[in-house]
Amino acid sequence: MSLNGKRILVPVNGSPASEAGFLWVCGLLQRVQAELHAIYITELPLEFDMTTEFVMQDHQGESVLARIEHLAAGHRCHIRAQLLQARHAGPAIVQEALDRRMDLIVLGIPHQKGVGLPAVNSTASFVLGNAPCEVVCYREPVPNAVLS
Repeated sequence: MSLNGKRILVPVNGSPASEAGFLWVCGLLQRVQAELHAIYITELPLEFDMTTEFVMQDHQGESVLARIEHLAAGHRCHIRAQLLQARHAGPAIVQEALDRRMDLIVLGIPHQKGVGLPAVNSTASFVLGNAPCEVVCYREPVPNAVLS
């Protein structure tokens, strides 16, 4: 997969997995030219109107995006960061990819531990099933894994 000239969307949520996925992309972009977009999505509960502003969540999103911008600067990556509000993150990510004509979405996903837990969460599952472009899932490593 060549990333030269690609438009890459990286949803971030402040989790170690999303940050690790973002850093992985930054490492790749040190060798190629691509457009990097980061989004943070505040999910609004159904009982609230879409024009409602969740100040606390917006502050959290701004903090996460500020951290991402700092990490990008450290890797000499230029990014466009945006805070969005939506009912559900998955459809919002897919819509952003459509609207911005993205070539690739990179999802940082956590390792799910436990019997019967799905390998990916509902947001990742929705994006994988509906994205209009390539999707890469960067799963964080298994904590304290012992390789035999």
